Amino acid sequence: MSGGRLGTLAHGLRYRHRAPDLAAMRAARSPHELARLALVPAARNLGIAAGFLPADLRSEATAALLACRVLDAYEDLSDRPLSTGAVLTAVDYLNGDIDTPPPPLQAIAVCDSEAVDLVLAERIRDVRALLSELPFDGRERVGRLLTDVGQVMVLNLDCPLPRTAYGEGVLGRVMLYVCSLVAEDACAEADLSELAGCIGVTAQLANDLRDGELALYGACDRDELTRAVMQRVLTPALGSIALLARLGPCTHSRGARVAIAYVTITTTAFLCAAVGAPAPYRRPVRLAAAMLAAVSTAQWTTMLKRVRCSVDGAIHRLLDASPHPSVKASPGARSGAADLLALGNPRSMPPSVGPLIVGTTFALVEALPGEPLTGELPEFQVRRMMIADHLAFGALELLRPRDADGMRALATQFQLTALAPVPREQAHDH
Repeated sequence: MSGGRLGTLAHGLRYRHRAPDLAAMRAARSPHELARLALVPAARNLGIAAGFLPADLRSEATAALLACRVLDAYEDLSDRPLSTGAVLTAVDYLNGDIDTPPPPLQAIAVCDSEAVDLVLAERIRDVRALLSELPFDGRERVGRLLTDVGQVMVLNLDCPLPRTAYGEGVLGRVMLYVCSLVAEDACAEADLSELAGCIGVTAQLANDLRDGELALYGACDRDELTRAVMQRVLTPALGSIALLARLGPCTHSRGARVAIAYVTITTTAFLCAAVGAPAPYRRPVRLAAAMLAAVSTAQWTTMLKRVRCSVDGAIHRLLDASPHPSVKASPGARSGAADLLALGNPRSMPPSVGPLIVGTTFALVEALPGEPLTGELPEFQVRRMMIADHLAFGALELLRPRDADGMRALATQFQLTALAPVPREQAHDH
């Protein structure tokens, strides 16, 4: 690992839990110094992950992340009647289409993340300078990203979007950008936008829970917010794991694989901690686990298996305060819980979410006892039915509002799969 990458990583790990040094950011003498000081406070673990990327990818990813935070500032902190115009102006200015930046923000930050966003908005010229230094292909990639994200933000300002739609359109679009940056072959092979959207929704849910967004979910307290968020996690988590299983073998840069693994492990750990479920790895070894996952496809698969088992455990904790003993096993151990979201061969998985959810739902159903019941189902099988139902109804949340054609297509998938059941091991190829 180069000295620059080590320096960025060391700085991020040292300061990730400290209050941001806003004065130092404002006093930064160059765009690159600003980027070094602001990346981790602005992007948290995603900023640390960027430090693992090769130099060219790191420069582009850093500029893209800081530019997205500038848009976030104008979306959240502008006076409401002016927000839409400010976001669009910021997009055009950052992309070099106009030479006049949006007007300065007059807001007062109420948390550290807003304070960092305000500083980046103040220094929007420096962020634009970082973007202008990128090679042509990089400027084009980031430009398309900012345009797409800005459009979703404007739609949300005009009429608030469901959190799943917002997460898919903003953070999901960021994840699709990451795919194009680190695994171009995977993007050329199939349209991964739906699976990338699932990671975006999962990340958005984690952000909302971390930031205590009670009003967005109609929650009265933290416990109610946690339940509301975790109930929405299962369906996007399934698509997230499917995409990560594809990305590992398709990401040629080992540093990029470390970055993706690190964000996966830390996000999963946060969601598990919210419900008291075991994390895939203890905090002191998460960085080492991410580096080990990048060594080979086998190690990547092992990491994903631990993540999947932890997600299963978190869902079980949510469904029942006294989970089945198998959930309490080591996250890496084989157990009934660990098999719930097993995905089979990553190469044969559909890149679209509908068939993936349908296949998983029926894989769960087909594992239920086939003989006539003589009493109640075992506790674990009841949970299996509940998770299958949750997946089936969760698929509807991924459809666009009033998308009658999408509902009809999803209903047809369920009907065809129900009429022509296939063995469990083939369910994900259906």
